[in-house]
Amino acid sequence: MTPSDLGSRRLARGLVVRPLGVGCGNSRWSPRAVQPDDARLLDSLRCALEDSAGEDDAQLFDTADSLRNGHAERLLGKVLKEHRGHRAQVASKVGRIQGSAAHPYAGPRVRHQLEQTLDNLYLDELALYILESDDFGLGDRYLDPVIDQMRALRDLGLIRAIGLRGPDFLSPACSIRRFLYLFDRIRPDVVWTQASGLLPLPDLGDGEDLGIFTARRGVGLVISSPLAHGALAGGSPFRALAAWGGSAVGCTKAAASAITAGIAELAGLFGGSPDALARVALRFLLQQAGNAVAVVGVGEEQQVGYSLPCLGEPLSKEELAVIDVVFSRIQDALTRPRRRAPAVEVSV
Repeated sequence: MTPSDLGSRRLARGLVVRPLGVGCGNSRWSPRAVQPDDARLLDSLRCALEDSAGEDDAQLFDTADSLRNGHAERLLGKVLKEHRGHRAQVASKVGRIQGSAAHPYAGPRVRHQLEQTLDNLYLDELALYILESDDFGLGDRYLDPVIDQMRALRDLGLIRAIGLRGPDFLSPACSIRRFLYLFDRIRPDVVWTQASGLLPLPDLGDGEDLGIFTARRGVGLVISSPLAHGALAGGSPFRALAAWGGSAVGCTKAAASAITAGIAELAGLFGGSPDALARVALRFLLQQAGNAVAVVGVGEEQQVGYSLPCLGEPLSKEELAVIDVVFSRIQDALTRPRRRAPAVEVSV
């Protein structure tokens, strides 16, 4: 039985999906990481698609052309081809792969990459196409042409919604300013970011985090890595720290200890199984951001279900408050070294 408080969520006009989606990439897709096993990923994708087959709402699958140069797209496409008549909605990204062009956004690069992405996925239309990079060339020379291309692709029905990658909790102030500038220029339908209880949605200023900002602007929000690369489902905190860049959140050993202690506290309150911990982490995000869809990565060691019933009953206000205190304590330990770093003013 689907929890009554987690109905369909409107990401954009004509794009209504379930609040719990599937991420086809995770920290192990990094070029420096041990590459994930294709057979395991295919099995996980099949399970996710089959779990959603009996549901009324479509499920969002989130991938990117930059994940091993389209390999993740091709794996998902293989599963979609096997399940003709599926109702899956797919989001992918562009802006990282340059190919033989002068720049990842140069000339007709966006349109050409979309054609390849659709071919990889065996689709005629992409639900959401996300501009993954904020680098539009020297002086933003490619920005206006890319905006024109994206809107034309949407008008032609090749994509349903335009997405823009947003900042995350560790993004510097200059990245947040850049995002706000691009948001006003591009006017995306959806913003994509990474967030979790450990590294929450970033503060954009004036008392607004990214969730409040997008909701006020009538824009959907896709949240990737809601389980902090498995750490919030009983996985190793060191993998999360490695995915965040390690030093970006201070001393790895101290940070890992803070995460471990916090997870143990939540386990004592809500249960220590991966599913019980994942329920807490996912509901904490989804109950506070009504315009958001959380996408859970496939192939994690601590694999959790993708069906909404796994989220159980809503968390009460009191439970949310307790969870917030635990997560805030971890966040303080993770970011304390950054706050203590001395400011250095450089004169030119």
